Amino acid sequence: MRLGTTKPRRAQNLQHAEVDLLDAMISFMVPAVQEDTPPPHIPILFHDDFALVVDKPGGMLVHRSREAARSRYLLQTVRDQTGRYLYPVHRIDRAASGALAFGLSKESAAALQAALQAADAHKEYRVLVRGAIAEEGTSERPLTNRKTGVRQEACSHWRRIALIDTDHGPLSWVAVRITTGRRHQIRRHMAAMAHQVVGDTTYGKGRLNRAFRAEFGLPRMVLHAALLDLAHPSGVGRLRARAPLAADLRTFLRRIPGVDDAKLDAP
Repeated sequence: MRLGTTKPRRAQNLQHAEVDLLDAMISFMVPAVQEDTPPPHIPILFHDDFALVVDKPGGMLVHRSREAARSRYLLQTVRDQTGRYLYPVHRIDRAASGALAFGLSKESAAALQAALQAADAHKEYRVLVRGAIAEEGTSERPLTNRKTGVRQEACSHWRRIALIDTDHGPLSWVAVRITTGRRHQIRRHMAAMAHQVVGDTTYGKGRLNRAFRAEFGLPRMVLHAALLDLAHPSGVGRLRARAPLAADLRTFLRRIPGVDDAKLDAP
């Protein structure tokens, strides 16, 4: 299945995502790490003289933000933990978790950024979405840059790992590989197909999110950066880092009747 070349139906338009004030407020209730609390230990997935890849916890910003000025952020925490100056090369959403890379020099950071944009880069996520999505497919729906208003190419490939039947309708456990890195790309592509990410308080389904919070303890958006596989910044070999599914998401998913625990870690 390939999507994105036709205008989405009205029911699939992001402007009609079922998000109300209560659900939007929840997005700011994802537990954030405050500056005056002991820093969490951040698991290191890969470390050499060129690059560092860490397992970002959900609820932690990558960089300092005016919207969360008193929150501890990942760059600061990993810098203090390792004693190394870090160069950010990409980011994932605050509510998301998983593999995130830093360069250890300006040159390494530039090489990592180029590697992340290369055709052979493999950036894969695990996502829980609403509905029974097709077993596999591609969305090439252009996404508008909200700062410039320019529509940009965007490409997301998905593969359904498991279909989960619930009292609130089917859900799909999905592996998504992105070959571009637009803001909220996976969330926007899924929402445009009416397969909103569970727990997404911006593009998602408010009633569904509230039901899963009440019944199964949905902690946050179910979006996890599972794998980074790209050219090593030294120019020799590959950098490969896999982040295990975050504990809070695993606990939530195990509470849903019918979830096959083995499928949560399926490649």
